[in-house]
Amino acid sequence: MSASQSAPSLPNNPALAALRRFAAQHPGFAQAERIGIAFSGGADSTALLLAARDFWGGERLCALHVNHGLQTAAGSFARHCAQVCDDFGVAYAQTTLQLEVAPGESVEEIAREARYRALAALAREQRCNVVLLAQHGDDQVETLLLALLRGAGPRGLAAMPAQMQRHGCHFVRPLLDCGAAELRDWLKAQGVSYLDDPMNADPAYRRSRIRHELVPAIARLEPGYRQTLGRSAALCAAADAQIQSTAAQHLRLCLQPQGLNLAALRALGAATASEVLRLWLRQNGQRLDRARTDELVRQILRTERGAHRLELRLPGCILQRQGACLRLKWTEAAADPA
Repeated sequence: MSASQSAPSLPNNPALAALRRFAAQHPGFAQAERIGIAFSGGADSTALLLAARDFWGGERLCALHVNHGLQTAAGSFARHCAQVCDDFGVAYAQTTLQLEVAPGESVEEIAREARYRALAALAREQRCNVVLLAQHGDDQVETLLLALLRGAGPRGLAAMPAQMQRHGCHFVRPLLDCGAAELRDWLKAQGVSYLDDPMNADPAYRRSRIRHELVPAIARLEPGYRQTLGRSAALCAAADAQIQSTAAQHLRLCLQPQGLNLAALRALGAATASEVLRLWLRQNGQRLDRARTDELVRQILRTERGAHRLELRLPGCILQRQGACLRLKWTEAAADPA
């Protein structure tokens, strides 16, 4: 791949080196005709934007900005992103969200899910075949620690995959072997400006406290923590892939036109039934936490009449028993499967 001839290349960008390594390992994605970049204006996505411009040339790129409207400065963030793209010769598209967060719900989780949906929609509008995400190795460590602290299993401890399909869009994370400090040091050395999101330092958010309090302590104990924890995440990802493969085989045996056959589900036992149920829900765009899944499985396994009066409300649908099957009854337009 040749770098753009219309704008000068900035040397020694660690994001560019990571992008080249990723492309060598995954050559298919590098052939995409049009590449989207999730661009917040922060240090990580700015370094990735410049790396992608040098790798592909600006003509094939489109920066995709999602304004969550969560901060008073959100409008100025969007203007900064548009100006950066204009300066570096990269197309720019943005969208604004209106988030509704119910009491007890996580603002971070709601905003993250809404962002993926918005990025996928923007990618379709801009005819992008793939969207680059700027999460790096330190983000991966934080994600793993968050999952560990909430008692997650292999799926949660697998942290962030290098590639994923979500809402009909192909997302990739080429910077997972980079660190935050090296990206910021490079930007400062080059005199490239970027935004500092105040939410990243807000102790009200658990991820922020992990970043500023827990990770430095881990770094003192284990200087190579990024590699070792990243390896743990990769091992959990491999274990989860096997679990999901087995669950998919069992799901095919349980699935009927009306829903999940309860007798076939009971025959699997609690652990396997739980994985099958969670996989079926994910395939239908629904997510159920482990505690509620375990309670549901307990009702199903208790007797042949288990879950007889089951009615569990989920976004856009109701999970209920109908005769010999467990089914989803849609109450509004079906959610876009995750």
